[in-house]
Amino acid sequence: MKVTLQFRGPLSKKFQKGTVEVDVEKNAHLSDVLNKVIEREELVREVWNSPEALDRDALILCNETDIGLSGGLSTLLSEGDVIVILPLIHGG
Repeated sequence: MKVTLQFRGPLSKKFQKGTVEVDVEKNAHLSDVLNKVIEREELVREVWNSPEALDRDALILCNETDIGLSGGLSTLLSEGDVIVILPLIHGG
């Protein structure tokens, strides 16, 4: 099945339209998709080395809902789901 990741912030300019499509097996969890995109995309791997690091450093939405409300990295995905990754900006 296919899911779409939409990157916001600096990574959005590195991908065509800020979007990456990922093929995963049926009944995949969000962590499976994130692992796959980290392995496949060097640009993502340069910023995050694991789904846990990504979850810590970004707001992740699945179909416009914060994953904290839907099971976190264990969120079960369906065909056509859209995952938005919004990096948290820190200043100081």
